[in-house]
Amino acid sequence: KIYTLVVKHYLACCSRDAVGRETELTLKLASEEFVAKGLMILEKNWLEIYHPWERWSTGQGELPRALVGSRITPTSLTMNEGQTTPPQPISEVELIALMDKNGIGTDATIAQHITTICERHYAEKDHNQRFHPTKLGIALVEGYN
Repeated sequence: KIYTLVVKHYLACCSRDAVGRETELTLKLASEEFVAKGLMILEKNWLEIYHPWERWSTGQGELPRALVGSRITPTSLTMNEGQTTPPQPISEVELIALMDKNGIGTDATIAQHITTICERHYAEKDHNQRFHPTKLGIALVEGYN
């Protein structure tokens, strides 16, 4: 198995890049609309050689190749019952990363912004250093929406 892995790794390094697109596929059935997000692989290239050690995934699944406006006939339809769960409250580290990513504050002012959020009671930190919105914080967000 080691020899096979080494050989396939070498061949994959010499191969072309895989080509794909993160895609949103909308299916209309009668009066219902279903949306799937995932990866549409156009050319596997090195992935074909390196299989099964490597897969290209966005974490949302692989979609079939389709053209805009084309008709697709589903082979099966299943209805799954489930419940959604709310995301975990955000940690201070995650909040700082999101503020930096979205250009909110500078390195010198981010800490002050977080302090202000807590002092104005928009959110409170729990024992795990995760932020939970207060009623005032929720009302403020809903007021903007």
